[in-house]
Amino acid sequence: MATPNMISRPPPTSITYDLTTPNHTTITLPRGSAWASGLHWHETHTEYLRVLCGTICVRLGDETLEISASSPEIKIDKYTWHEWARASVGGDEDVVVAERTEPADGQKGDFFRELNGVILSASSSSGVARGLLTRVVGVWMWWRLLVVFHRRDNFPVLLGVRGLAGRWGVTAVGSVGDSLLWWMEVWWSRLVLRVAAAVAWVVDIWV
Repeated sequence: MATPNMISRPPPTSITYDLTTPNHTTITLPRGSAWASGLHWHETHTEYLRVLCGTICVRLGDETLEISASSPEIKIDKYTWHEWARASVGGDEDVVVAERTEPADGQKGDFFRELNGVILSASSSSGVARGLLTRVVGVWMWWRLLVVFHRRDNFPVLLGVRGLAGRWGVTAVGSVGDSLLWWMEVWWSRLVLRVAAAVAWVVDIWV
């Protein structure tokens, strides 16, 4: 079965993935795109980002950086929480970013194909769904996304307890408290993804 090498999603989170080069993904965010990668980490892959055009805002651990085409490629180590998006939604130029991973095992391209297959399929279904059916489609989509995340080494930050602690005014929890919050996030995400994958395994057996 043929797999797509060019994948695009419509506004407001406009994005195009160019997967024509093995182990190398070129991502384009046009002007006005509100797309963001979402805060996540990887456990078996080191990721690299290189900006080819425009400027991106990158959250890397506890740092927030602006990276432009004049900047060197940045390295994102395993277990490092990270997220990136356009530095300015209303900027005048497209933002183009090259992503790659070590090991270069093709998982990144497979991840983007599977991720967008779920999202675009759900978007198509939502266009004809109404009321309760819309919610069912949404739940179905998120479950399938969790299965993809589990299979492709992409762990989303689901609880956000460290952010909540800051909003509640708890800004100095100390190294032990901060480590505890971090591990709460890690184990909760692992648990949710493993449960989703287990449910998928059972469904695959019985359906």
